[in-house]
Amino acid sequence: MSPTQTCSPRLVEPARDERPASSRARGRRRAVTVSAVLLSLLAGGVATSATVVLAAAADCGTSQQCNVNPPPGFQGTGWAPAAVPRGVQAALNYWRQMSWPNWRNVGQRGAAFQVENYHDQRGNHHEGWIETGGQYQDHGDRLRTFLNIGYGGRAENYQGTFQEYYGSVYPSNPERSHISTGNFRIVRAINTGDVFVSIDHYSTFRYVGRM
Repeated sequence: MSPTQTCSPRLVEPARDERPASSRARGRRRAVTVSAVLLSLLAGGVATSATVVLAAAADCGTSQQCNVNPPPGFQGTGWAPAAVPRGVQAALNYWRQMSWPNWRNVGQRGAAFQVENYHDQRGNHHEGWIETGGQYQDHGDRLRTFLNIGYGGRAENYQGTFQEYYGSVYPSNPERSHISTGNFRIVRAINTGDVFVSIDHYSTFRYVGRM
């Protein structure tokens, strides 16, 4: 090499080109396969999310350790039911004792039932009444979707109807006295027994289990 000559670095061919042709082909096939999987996941994002939630719900069963949270507007799940609000508990107990009458046997408009009738130690007369609200239509399919995705008590693909119950015990017959019935409501899936409670007239729901 003369003093005026400079030494250029030798370009080394990339290692991938030194592999046999069959290896390069396998590498391309793997790359195409990975790309296809990623594309399918991106294209089916909504369906994949629903599948993941459903699979998680199925894995949870009745375990209290499940980390899958209920959708917006709901509290409680099949594996971690919400607590029944104190103001609703008395009415709910009476409905359970009565085996949950519903629109199939009391009519679409509902009915009132006397559940308390006694005199206290001072001679004061007390009455207690509860009232059904007829068939709950579930406009927007909020409850049906909750069950179908798998958040409820194993009621996926629920095709049945719902019954509405007023969630308070009243001092007189609401049908006759026309007293305010308040915002407490109980809704039950007739075919499966899944029960929801609302304390704000259906703005939000608490899933409290199967009863």
